[in-house]
Amino acid sequence: MLIPLGLHHALNSVFWFDVANVNDLGNFWAGTGIQGQTGIYMTGFFPVMMFGLPAGCLAMYHTAKSKNKKMVAGLLFSAAIYSFFTGVTEPIEFSFMFLAPGLYLIHAILTGLSLTILGLLPIRAGFNFSAGFLDLFFSSFTPLALNPWMLIPVGLVVGVVYYFVFVLAIKMFDFKTPGREDELEAVSNATGNMVSNKGFDDMAKIILEGLGGKENIVTVDNCITRLRLEVKDITKVDEAKIKTAKVSGILKPGKNAVQIIIGANVQFVADALKNLVK
Repeated sequence: MLIPLGLHHALNSVFWFDVANVNDLGNFWAGTGIQGQTGIYMTGFFPVMMFGLPAGCLAMYHTAKSKNKKMVAGLLFSAAIYSFFTGVTEPIEFSFMFLAPGLYLIHAILTGLSLTILGLLPIRAGFNFSAGFLDLFFSSFTPLALNPWMLIPVGLVVGVVYYFVFVLAIKMFDFKTPGREDELEAVSNATGNMVSNKGFDDMAKIILEGLGGKENIVTVDNCITRLRLEVKDITKVDEAKIKTAKVSGILKPGKNAVQIIIGANVQFVADALKNLVK
């Protein structure tokens, strides 16, 4: 519930840092914790971020409509690689949490199960940044690491579970994951304005048009996965038009605020959009 609002680190800080005298992350890397206990609040994320969500990307690709698979392949597979190596999952989660909130709930349950099961197993690992391969590799050499290599076979099992649960849920409930959106397909066929291979400039042009033109833009900013915009008149925002730029989702958190989910390439799109507004 907190990730869509960007507030999840407020909760994380209670367990990972010293807000409530837990300091799981700090004690793990300092070697000042308890063997087999310290790292319990981090270990369960590795199977999900390295294997579960990338497998979910594969499931979303395989269940996408045939005509849209090429369009979503770049988004999904780049996000999967990003998640595996660095543990940054927002590009994946934002690609479906608003399109298919039911699937996001399933992901939350599976993540909770992973944390619970890994907490019971004699496995401990930690991270400085997030639960990706790089942090797993370096944490394996720390004094409080416990059987970190076992996260690989456990992660493979988690990946298989994620893949088949995602495929089953997407087909059973007809979740509109990337490449399955009826609205996107209809708009694409009607306008013929899907982003070409020219790159981020074309994407920014379509987004700008969907936002009501540069006259309607007040500010353009971005975070790691999203464009954050303030507009003069939100009624001029054409969501259908913006979606033809292959964005992952659109939010309107305020009466003049618009957030557009782009993914890991958001900085390039933001720069192109800023140039167009200027």
